[in-house]
Amino acid sequence: MILVTGATGHVGRGVVRRLASLGHDVVAMVRDVETARLRLPSGTVMRVADYEDITALKSAFVGIDDLVLISSDGEATTVLRHHANAIEAATSADVRRITFTSIVDIDEASPFYFSPVYRDAERRLALSGVPSTILRCGLYCDFVLDHWLRPSRMSGELALPVEDGRIAPISRDDVATAVAAAATHEKLRLVYTITGNQALSFGEIAAAYGQAIGRQMQYSSCPEAEYLTSASTLPDEPWPHAFATLCASIAEDRYSQVSSDFTDITGQAPESFHDFLLRAA
Repeated sequence: MILVTGATGHVGRGVVRRLASLGHDVVAMVRDVETARLRLPSGTVMRVADYEDITALKSAFVGIDDLVLISSDGEATTVLRHHANAIEAATSADVRRITFTSIVDIDEASPFYFSPVYRDAERRLALSGVPSTILRCGLYCDFVLDHWLRPSRMSGELALPVEDGRIAPISRDDVATAVAAAATHEKLRLVYTITGNQALSFGEIAAAYGQAIGRQMQYSSCPEAEYLTSASTLPDEPWPHAFATLCASIAEDRYSQVSSDFTDITGQAPESFHDFLLRAA
């Protein structure tokens, strides 16, 4: 029996759908049953728990063989606590194996706001004694589209403090496919890197978006202060700091790695960023 946390989120519900379609016994961990019924396949088995409530987590994990731990979201200390609670609960419940969605950028020297959070989660997994598979995911295509490209549509200029940095974006749908495949393979490596199959400059990204929407788009590098001033779509802290430090990490080329691990796990090629834009933009 496989339990998927964060089952109503973008990646979580994709994992649930794929596991169910393959005939696996899958359980969705949700916070709100009514919301879950709207987002998950009919008949999905659900257990109600929250990352904040370790007692509820331990109860939800009882009888579970394999745990798919979809990373949490929010302020850094909150996310760190959520992951710690889930790993502790899984250990207490004698879960056989954990599949965790991490990020490619966990280096101690990274400026990215969330790097220490994922580094801590991976350390806890290593110390837990529970066999684990970690999928270090590249930047989501969906994130790039929603937070950087769409807000730039009217101006026709994508201005970011990433200098000449490149990224190899991967869609949330492809991440869900990789997670479902990893959760059902018995013999896997400890760590996989899940990226798109091409490292793109932001000039190429802007041009691809312009082609998808039928409008000329261009990229220009800008200072961090200018980005924060113009990024009107950013909500309150910690997000301005998180986004700015992500850009700094990209400028240091920490997201440019291209890996074949997605194909190794799934047996298929990841969706190209161009095809993703044609589908989603």
